[in-house]
Amino acid sequence: MKLQKALEAQKAPNLILSDQILNEEGCVVVAQFLAQNTQFINIELRGCNINGRGFERICRSISPDARTLIAEWNAIGGGVSALCDLLMNPSYQLQLVDLKNNRIQADHCARICQMLKQNTSLQSLNLKWNEIGEKGAQYLLEGLNGNRNLKFLDVSCNKIPEGLATQIRERIEQNRSTDLMAKNSTGIKESQRITYQPVKTIPKTAATTNPPERAVKKNDAIRVAQLKEQIDQELRQNRLMNEELSNRMNALRQEILSKEQAVSMAKRHFEEEVTRKSIIEAEYTQVKRQFDELGKASDYRQQEVMNEYVAKNKHVLALENEYMHELSQIRHDNKLQIDQITANWQPRLDGIQSKFNSLMKANDQYNQQLLRMKEFFLKMRLDHDENVKAVEGRLLIEEKAKYNHQIELLKKREMESQQTLKRAENESQSIQDDMQRLETNLTRDRQLIEEQIQQEREKVHQTHLQISKRSIKQEKLINNNIVLDHHIDNLIRKIDETFFILNIQKDRGMDDIQQRRILQERQYALHKTNLQLQHQRILELERLMSNQEGNNIKLRAEYEKLCHIVQGKVQNAVIETCRLNLQLG
Repeated sequence: MKLQKALEAQKAPNLILSDQILNEEGCVVVAQFLAQNTQFINIELRGCNINGRGFERICRSISPDARTLIAEWNAIGGGVSALCDLLMNPSYQLQLVDLKNNRIQADHCARICQMLKQNTSLQSLNLKWNEIGEKGAQYLLEGLNGNRNLKFLDVSCNKIPEGLATQIRERIEQNRSTDLMAKNSTGIKESQRITYQPVKTIPKTAATTNPPERAVKKNDAIRVAQLKEQIDQELRQNRLMNEELSNRMNALRQEILSKEQAVSMAKRHFEEEVTRKSIIEAEYTQVKRQFDELGKASDYRQQEVMNEYVAKNKHVLALENEYMHELSQIRHDNKLQIDQITANWQPRLDGIQSKFNSLMKANDQYNQQLLRMKEFFLKMRLDHDENVKAVEGRLLIEEKAKYNHQIELLKKREMESQQTLKRAENESQSIQDDMQRLETNLTRDRQLIEEQIQQEREKVHQTHLQISKRSIKQEKLINNNIVLDHHIDNLIRKIDETFFILNIQKDRGMDDIQQRRILQERQYALHKTNLQLQHQRILELERLMSNQEGNNIKLRAEYEKLCHIVQGKVQNAVIETCRLNLQLG
């Protein structure tokens, strides 16, 4: 929605979308807008985060009438191939292309080399702050060897060896000097054609060395020297400003890199602490698992002891049951014997009554003995229970003594693990606080840096606008100069016609003084108009030299040439006037 509003607000011939974050969908919208509106000839897409695919789509929609393309501070990379295809098409006449800081690498320069060999319209190319390197510089130098039209190429801050950079600069200077010589030769031929007049040689008079003319020459020389000094001073100031801007941008980039390194170090330290914490947690889990295994082993051993105790108790009960069975069997046997003896020895019962009493006594003794044996067995059973309990207690004490040490070690390890875990949590919390503080500082620093970069971009944008305005003014002045040249040519043609009519009248013998004076007045008016037009053009050149920042050598050359032409015309006019006055006199 915001991009659509920005596009609707654009007015031809300039399309300015600086600092608009354009994803692939945004690039598609811009490409459709350019395809539907072909009147935009100056396209500015500075700092729009354009990738290679988006730039290819935009390049396919650029109008053949476009003259300027500024796409600096993006991420075009391999998308420069689409621009090279466009520039190799003769129907496109782009003159200025700015691809500063666009991740252009050495392999991409091979395509730029092919474009430079075939293109005849491009005059300015900016490839500053990319990743060209030595290999890419060799490609560019190869392309420049087949190109005579490129007058400006910036490849600074690209890790290019000084030798290759010097060769590239020399090749660009050679193109500039060739173009300047061609323009100067064309200007000299035109001046010779304008100032040539087939007049007879006459002796010098006092009018040829007029003092006011020498004063005009002196004033012109002083003005030209002042203009030269002013132009050189402006060039030095611009150079210093550019160096200061580049230094500040380099410092900002270094500061951003240092901040990013600090953040990466803090992240790496935090990751190490997290790894150490995970190791401690794994050790704690392993110790806890060992403690659980020891607890299970202790429970199993206690269960085994209880099972052994139950088995021994069952054995004691079995012995007791066996003893009671034997005792009942003995009683039954004794009773049977007594009954048998009673039945068999009844006749002798009386005789052996006394024996029976004795046997009864023996039986009582035997019962006492049985009681004693019962007490003994009871005591034995109690002793066995006590022994079992003693054995059980002794076994429990031994098992406890056996495992207590390991349990204490495990408890100590668990306490140490908990303490280590607490220390790790405290350290992690402190690291997180440090990270949060670092992120806050980094965010603040980034905001400050982005604000500074935005301010610098605004300044550069204002400078570009001023340069574009001055360029438009220069084009207007050039058009006015062309109109003045046509006017001057018309005046020269009228002067030639006048001289032709005068010569015809001389051949026919028409020496009327009044007619000659009319012709003289007409010639004088034409010369005066011509000089006024030339003087107006000189004033426009002076104003242009005072406002223009670039191409000052050409302006100075044209200014000096025009001053020379005007001076020659004034001298010729004075000589011709004197000649006519002599003829009329």
